[in-house]
Amino acid sequence: MAFGGLGWLTFLLPQLANYLFPYNLAPGILGEGSLTLWLLVIGVNVPRWEEQASLERATESARV
Repeated sequence: MAFGGLGWLTFLLPQLANYLFPYNLAPGILGEGSLTLWLLVIGVNVPRWEEQASLERATESARV
């Protein structure tokens, strides 16, 4: 969370972004890379995904 906040802070202070340039990319690369590898290697449990989606649809229709 702190690294994410630092990333947004660089939008407010461009001088900080120039100072932290190669280092502020590392958390994003690590996070996106690990998610990509996870999905490629382990994948998604399709039956569980569909079960969660149907539960969401049921609660959504109950709210309306």
